[in-house]
Amino acid sequence: MGAMLVDSHTHLLRLEVSPEEAVRDAAEAGVGAVVNIGTDVADSQRGAQLAAVLPNVYSTAGIHPHNAGTYTAADLEALAELSESPGIVALGEVGLDYYRNDWSAEIQWALFEDVISLANDTRLPLVIHSRDAFADTMACLGSARVPVVLHCFEGGEREVREARERGYYIGLAGNVTYNNSETARVLSLMDTERIVVETDAPYLSPQPLRGRRNAPRNVVHTADFIAERLGVEDEELATLTTRNARNLFGLPLEI
Repeated sequence: MGAMLVDSHTHLLRLEVSPEEAVRDAAEAGVGAVVNIGTDVADSQRGAQLAAVLPNVYSTAGIHPHNAGTYTAADLEALAELSESPGIVALGEVGLDYYRNDWSAEIQWALFEDVISLANDTRLPLVIHSRDAFADTMACLGSARVPVVLHCFEGGEREVREARERGYYIGLAGNVTYNNSETARVLSLMDTERIVVETDAPYLSPQPLRGRRNAPRNVVHTADFIAERLGVEDEELATLTTRNARNLFGLPLEI
C-alpha cells in the first residue's frame, strides 16, 4: 500500500452509490480521506451529518453560485451554525460562475462577499468555484483573511502566478488530464506546497474514464497524471498533496 491520497473536493450525496460505499471503494484504491462539498444549506447539513458518522469524511458548508439567487439571511445564519459542527472544515463552495450565468454578477457577488466575511469571522478556509470569472473572483477574494483553495482550477501562466503570489491552494481535478488542458502545461509553475487533488465527483471524470460518472476513488488517475508531468514518484505526490490538504483544512491525519 503506497502513501494515501485525499480527495479534497467531492459530492458524496450525488454519486451512483451510497456515500458509505464510495468511501469504502476510495479507501481500497488508496484514497484515505475525502472532503465532501456543500452546495446549499440542505446539502451542507446532510454533509455535516455524513462527516459525523463516517470515518475519514470531512465536509464543507456553502452555497454554490448556481444557487445564489435564492439565498437569504437565514441561510447565512445556517452556514454560521454549521461552521461550528465538528466535521465541517471549510466554507464553500462559493464564488462566481459567468459560464452558466444563472444569476446576475451582482447577486453572485453579494453572496460571495457575505460568505467571505463569514469565513473571516469563523477562521474557516474557503473553497472557491470560479468559472469564466477569474479576475472578478480574485478581486472579491481581496478581502479574504483565511486560506483559499481555487477548486477545479483552470488557467494558464498568468492565473497560476497570481494564485501563487497570493498563496492560494490550487485544486486539480480530472479536467487537468484532458488533452486540451492549458493548466497541464503550467503545472511546473505551481507551488508544490499548495497543490491538492480532487475529483468533483460525480463530475469531471479523468481522461481514462471520461464519459462515465466520476467517483472519489478516481482521484488516483489525476494524481498519477500530475506526478508524471512533474517528474516525481506517485508516492511522493501522494504524500505532498495529502500534507497540503491536511494543512489547508486542518485535518487530523497521520502522514
